[in-house]
Amino acid sequence: MKCYWIISLLLISFLSCTNRIYLHRIKGYFNSDNIKSRGRWLSEDCHSYFIEKKGDGEDKVSALNSFLNWDAPLHPDLRILNYTVKGNICTIEFNEQNDFSKLIQYPGWKGTEIIRFNSKKLIDQVIYIPANDNPDYKTWLKPAVDWLQNKYPDEIIEIYKGGKLIKNPVTARKWVLLLQRWRKVTGSK
Repeated sequence: MKCYWIISLLLISFLSCTNRIYLHRIKGYFNSDNIKSRGRWLSEDCHSYFIEKKGDGEDKVSALNSFLNWDAPLHPDLRILNYTVKGNICTIEFNEQNDFSKLIQYPGWKGTEIIRFNSKKLIDQVIYIPANDNPDYKTWLKPAVDWLQNKYPDEIIEIYKGGKLIKNPVTARKWVLLLQRWRKVTGSK
C-alpha cells in the first residue's frame, strides 16, 4: 500500500511538472512580441490552423511572418482564462488584448487554442478557434474613426479602407500613434 502512494505521488509530481513546462512555454509563445522570441517555442515542422485542422495549415515561417505583419507591432497581451492538459495536448481558453484594443477600450478577443507539443516539448501544432460571442471591435473603434476622418482624413485612408483595417507593421504602429492622439485630444477614457 505504501508503494502505491509513493508511485502515485511521483506520477502526480511528474505530470504537474510537465504541465508547468507546457504552461510556461505557452505563456512565452502567447506574449512574444517578436518572431525570434515566438519562434523559439515552435518546432521546425509546426503548422497552424484556423478553426479546424484542415489542409496543410500555415507552416512555421508563414505563421511567424503573419504574426510579424500585425500582432507583433501591437504587443500582444494574452491572459489565460482556463486550460487543460491531456498528454501532450493543451487546450487554452484566453482573452487577447494589444495596444490597439486597449486604446479603443475593447474588452478583447476571446478564443481557444489547441496546442500540441512534440517529444522535445516544442509546439508542433496550433488550432485557433475564436469565440462565437466576441463583440464587434468596430463598435469601440467607431468614435475614433469618426474623429480621425474629420481631423486626419489623409492619414486614416492609409490605415482604414472600406470599413477594414489595413494590416501591416507600418499601419499597426500608425494606428497606435493616431489612437493615442485621439485619446489625448478628446480626453476619451
